[in-house]
Amino acid sequence: MAFVGESAALSREIEAPIQNVLLVDDSQQSLLALEAILEGSDCRIVKATSGEEALKHLLKQQFAVILLDIKMAGMDGYETAKLIREREKTRDIPIIFLTSYNKEDAHIAKGYAYGAVDYIIKPVVPETLRSKVSAFIELARRTAALRQKNLQLEAAEEALQERTRQLAERVEELAKSNAELERFAYVASHDLKEPLRMVTSFTTLLARRYKGKLDRDADEFINYAVDGAVRMEQLIQDLLLYSRVGIRNLVFKSVDCEVVYAHALANLQAALRETGALVTHDPLPTVQGDDTQLVQVFQNLIGNGIKFRGEKTPCIHVSVKDRKKEWVVAVEDNGIGIDPQYADRIFVIFQRLHGRADYPGNGIGLAICKKVVENHGGRIWFKSQPCKGATFYFTIPK
Repeated sequence: MAFVGESAALSREIEAPIQNVLLVDDSQQSLLALEAILEGSDCRIVKATSGEEALKHLLKQQFAVILLDIKMAGMDGYETAKLIREREKTRDIPIIFLTSYNKEDAHIAKGYAYGAVDYIIKPVVPETLRSKVSAFIELARRTAALRQKNLQLEAAEEALQERTRQLAERVEELAKSNAELERFAYVASHDLKEPLRMVTSFTTLLARRYKGKLDRDADEFINYAVDGAVRMEQLIQDLLLYSRVGIRNLVFKSVDCEVVYAHALANLQAALRETGALVTHDPLPTVQGDDTQLVQVFQNLIGNGIKFRGEKTPCIHVSVKDRKKEWVVAVEDNGIGIDPQYADRIFVIFQRLHGRADYPGNGIGLAICKKVVENHGGRIWFKSQPCKGATFYFTIPK
C-alpha cells in the first residue's frame, strides 16, 4: 500500500484511475489503525488530520470513497462533508462517517442530511470496513471505465461528424466541378460544330471536285482529311449528347416502359432491317422517370446487342423483375460477349474494346446508360463471357 502525501506526487495522479481512499481523522492513532485494516485492499491511502487538509487533497486528486470522522477539533466532520457536497467536482464522492456515538443517536440522522452514504460505529470491525471500502472502490473503477468509454464514444462521434462534414463538402465540390465540366463540354462542343461543319463541307467538296485530277497521294490525303472531319463531327455530336444527359433538368413522371421500348425500336429500324435481328420482351412496367433518357438506355443496350453480334442472327430479349424497392431490367443478347476483366472500363466515356474497323462508334453509349441510370437513382452492371452473349442489368427505384 502506498502513502500519498506530497503535493507534487498528488498532482501527477490527477488523471490516474480512481482508486484512492481518503482517511480523515484528527487522531494519528486512528489513522494508522484504519490504514492497517485497509492494507492489501488494492487501494492508495491518502491521510488527512483535519477537514482543511482533506479539502486540499480533494482539490488535487479524485477519490473512490472518503472515511470521515465526525468529532474533530476545528472543522468537524459535518462541516467538512457540507463543503465537499457544495463543490461540483467532489459532491459525488461517497462519504462514510466514522463515529463513536451510539448507533441510535440523532447525530446519525444529521450525518445523512449532510450527505453521508453510510455510517461505521467505532470501534471499527475490520471485515465490515474492508468490505464497504472494496465495494466503493469497485464502483469507482467501473464508473471511471464507463466515463472513459463515453469519452471515447464522444470522440469517435465527433470524428465521424467531422469526416461526414468533410465528405459532404467534397461531394458538393465534386458536384459543382462535374456540372462545370459538363457545361464546358456542352458549350465547347456546340461552338465547335459550326467551324467543323465548314471543314467537313469543304473537304468533301474538295474530294468530289479534284478526285482523280491530282496524284494518288493527294487523293489519299484528301480522303484522310474527309474521314477525320466526319469522325470528329460524330465525336462532337456524341459529346453533346453525353453532356445533355447531365445538364438537362430531369422531369420525373409516370413512364410506360412499353412505350419507351417501342420508341427505342422505332429508332433502331434501320439496324433491325439490315441485320434481321429478333427483339422480344416481357411485359414492362410503368415507372417514375424521364421518358427521353430512358429511351436512350433501351436504345443503346438493344443497339449494342445488334451491333456486337457474332455469326448468328442477333436475338435480344428484354425482361424485368419486380423487387421490393426497385425494378430490375435485363437486356440479354447472343452476341460476342464481354470479358469480365473490362467491367470497370466498359462504362467509361470513349472507352472502346474493339477497333473502329470491326465495330463503329466512339464508345459513348454505355457511358450515357450509366449516367441516365444513376440520374434515376439506380445501378447498372453486366454478366458475360466472351463468345457467350451478354446480359446488361439496370435498376429503377419504385
